[in-house]
Amino acid sequence: MRKTLTLALFLLAGCQVSSECPSKETLKTNLKDFIPGPLEVESVQPLKELPSVCEVVLRVGVQPIIFYTNKDGKYVLAGNLIDLANKQNLTIARQQELMKVSQDILRELQKHTDFVFGKVGSQKYIYFFTDPDCPFCKRSEPIVEKWAIEKGVEVRVILYPLPIHPQAFGKSVALICDKKGWEEYKSGYTSNNLCEEGKQKIESNLKLTEKYGINGTPTFIGMNGKIHVGVPIEQDLDKLIN
Repeated sequence: MRKTLTLALFLLAGCQVSSECPSKETLKTNLKDFIPGPLEVESVQPLKELPSVCEVVLRVGVQPIIFYTNKDGKYVLAGNLIDLANKQNLTIARQQELMKVSQDILRELQKHTDFVFGKVGSQKYIYFFTDPDCPFCKRSEPIVEKWAIEKGVEVRVILYPLPIHPQAFGKSVALICDKKGWEEYKSGYTSNNLCEEGKQKIESNLKLTEKYGINGTPTFIGMNGKIHVGVPIEQDLDKLIN
């Protein structure tokens, strides 16, 4: 706690003489020993609310990571920045703003769709990454189904069996092999038909989620590229098509 407070005071006080920020290249060099793997620095800019502090946005797949630094990039502060006057978590608000994928990624997702439900054929659509044995996905199902029918939205399902659910991979493969859809998925369909085509399809889905840093279910991606993770309410789903 003391170290965090000291660093926070450094950022808030020590940087006040300048609103300059380090370059992306400088940050890549400074961070390479602390963040393994490919590192994409998406943006570096002074905070609108606090120009003496620089906001850094890293991108890991579709997931934005936000932290704060000083003008030479030698110190970083990871954590939530709170606007006390407005009672707003600026870090979370910024992450939500950045939770968006490109149209190229949306076209790639279309190739991975396993089945659809809702208003099939509609020009309005969302993607639903789900695991047959995920309890949060089960809680989401009636919410999404009701919303999709009322709003005229096609829901494109991508099966994503998580390792923590040992039966989910087999259930997912069986749904593909037996050419089943939404109703069978909801009822917990399974069979011994684990055809090679089904295995390859689900393995392809898993590679997709790893590629874009999608690491939990349910995850929703809208036609506008926006992302929602977790059990949604109607307003969360509305943001995916507006």
